[in-house]
Amino acid sequence: MEKWETYMAKYFHGWNIVGASIFGFSASPGQFAFAALGIFTIPLGIEFGWSREEISLATMIFTITQAFATAVVGRMVDNYGAKEVLIPSIIIFGVLLAAIPLLVTELWHLYALFFLIGVLTAGSAAVPYLRIISAWFKKNRGLAFGITMAGGGIGYMYVPPMLQYLITHHGWRFGYYALAAIVLFAALPLVYKVVKNTPQEVGLTPDGRAAQEQGEEEQIENLISLTTLLKDKVFWILYATIGLLTFSLFGLMFHFVPMLIDRGAEDMTAALAFTFLGTTVTISRVGVGFLLDKIFAPRLAMICILLSTIGVIILSTGASGALTFVAAIFLGFSIGAELDLLAYLTTRYFGLGSFGMVYGILFSAFLFGVSTGPYAYGVAYETYGSYINMLMVCVGVLIMASLLMFLMPKYRE
Repeated sequence: MEKWETYMAKYFHGWNIVGASIFGFSASPGQFAFAALGIFTIPLGIEFGWSREEISLATMIFTITQAFATAVVGRMVDNYGAKEVLIPSIIIFGVLLAAIPLLVTELWHLYALFFLIGVLTAGSAAVPYLRIISAWFKKNRGLAFGITMAGGGIGYMYVPPMLQYLITHHGWRFGYYALAAIVLFAALPLVYKVVKNTPQEVGLTPDGRAAQEQGEEEQIENLISLTTLLKDKVFWILYATIGLLTFSLFGLMFHFVPMLIDRGAEDMTAALAFTFLGTTVTISRVGVGFLLDKIFAPRLAMICILLSTIGVIILSTGASGALTFVAAIFLGFSIGAELDLLAYLTTRYFGLGSFGMVYGILFSAFLFGVSTGPYAYGVAYETYGSYINMLMVCVGVLIMASLLMFLMPKYRE
C-alpha cells in the first residue's frame, strides 16, 4: 500500500490529460469526416450514382474551409483558452455528422454539410489538444505530443472495420449515426470532465516542477507577430514540407480502400488493410514522439518521409494482396509523424506564446494538402482508370519534401 501511495504521489496528472486527449482526438474531423468518407465512397456512389471524383470534392471543400478556419481557431485558442474553443466545436461536429444521413439526397447537400464541418469544427481538431499538452509538458513534450496524436491512428484503426460492418449489415446511414454517437456520448463527456487548459488550474506546474522553474519558462517564451512570421524562412520551409507530404499521403489514404478493392481485395480485407495502416500510424506517433526528445527533429522527419516513399513505390507497381499490408507499414511512418513533428517544431522554433497562431497557420498547409490530394487522386482515377500514374508523381513529391527538411537550421533556444 505504501508503494502505491508513493507512486500516486509522484504520478503527474498531465498523463490523465494525455489519455483523455487521445480518445478525443481519435474522434476528430480528420478521422470521422475526412478519412471516413473514403469508406462511404462506394456505397454513396451505388445509391446516388456519384463518381469518386465528385465525392472526393467534398473532402476538398471540407479541408480548404477548415484550413482558413484553423488559423482563426489558433488565435482564439491563444486569446480565450483551448478548452473554451474545444467543447463547443465537439458538440457542433457531432450534430453535423448526425445530419448527413438525415439530409443528404443530392450531391450539393453533401458539399454543404462538409463545408459547415470545415468552418465550424476546426476547434475539435489538433490545435486545442496540442496547445493544452504544450502547457502541461516541457521535458517530455515530444513524447506527450506523440502519444496524444496517436489518437488519430487509433481512430484510423477502429473506424474502418466498424463502418464496413455497419454499412454491410445496416446501410451507410447507420455508419454516420454511429460516428455521431461516439462524438457526442463518449468523446464530449470525457474531454469536458478531464481536460484542463493548464496545470495551474488544478494547482500543478508543467512536468510537476517547482513554481520558480515555471516562472522562468514564462519569461523566455517568444511572442511573434503575423508579419514577422510571414518573413521567416523556417516557417515557409515547414509550410511547403507539410503541404507536399499531406498532398501525397492523405490523398492516397482517402483512396486506399477503393484502390485495394479495384485490385481484387474483398471489402473487409481492404478495410482491415486500412486498419493495419492505422495501427502503424499509432505506433509511429508514439515512437516518433519519444525520439523527438532525443534526435534533431528535421533529420527524423527526413527518415520518416523516405520510409513512406518506399510504401508509395510498392503501390505504384500495382501491388496487391500481402504486399499492400507491407506498403501500409511504410506509409504509416510519415502519416504517423506529421502532426507531432509539426507541433514539436513549432514549439522549438517559435515558442509557446503564439503557439495557437503559428501552429494554426502551419496546419492550414496540412489541410490544403489534404484537400487537394484526394481530389487529384480522384481525377487521376477517372482519367486513367487507375491510381498508378498519380502514385508515381507522388514518389517525386515525397522526395522533394524530404530534401526540404534537410534545409532546416538548428533549434532557436
